[in-house]
Amino acid sequence: MENQEKQKITEDRPEESLKTMIAFFLSTGFFVGKIPVAPGTLGTLVGIIPILIYWNKGGQYYLLNQISITMAVFLIGIWASTVVVETFKDKDPDYVVIDEIAGYMVGMIGFSPTWEHLLIAFVLFRFFDILKPPPIKLFEKLPSGFGVMTDDIIAGIYTWIAMFFIVNFLGI
Repeated sequence: MENQEKQKITEDRPEESLKTMIAFFLSTGFFVGKIPVAPGTLGTLVGIIPILIYWNKGGQYYLLNQISITMAVFLIGIWASTVVVETFKDKDPDYVVIDEIAGYMVGMIGFSPTWEHLLIAFVLFRFFDILKPPPIKLFEKLPSGFGVMTDDIIAGIYTWIAMFFIVNFLGI
């Protein structure tokens, strides 16, 4: 009887299910996205944490490590943002910032996490994420969590291309 009551409560209020709470926690970048001022910018800053912890790990396979970690964040982000989008019926809520975290990480793949690289990638990523030059805007139209995540991944790719030129041709 008690399990049936709990199941009824969960059905009536899906935002209180364990799955939704975990997805909300992850998609908001550990609740950073719920800070009412500049959630996307603050969420991007959360991306610095895994970069500082993991970026130079893996010895000669450090690049594979960076790609794997970024891909894991991307896949978790698709799941978590899909759960949040479908539960709260909001296409791309501002408080979902795992997309910014993953996009910023894409922009840093292959670059050492020096303060200069972190800062340049941060500014570039925010520029591309806010401006959304073509075809980034088109990717927002993809369904559910995939659309939430993909436009920021493309902004991260733009960031990576700009970083490549800045680091290799300007010697930063």
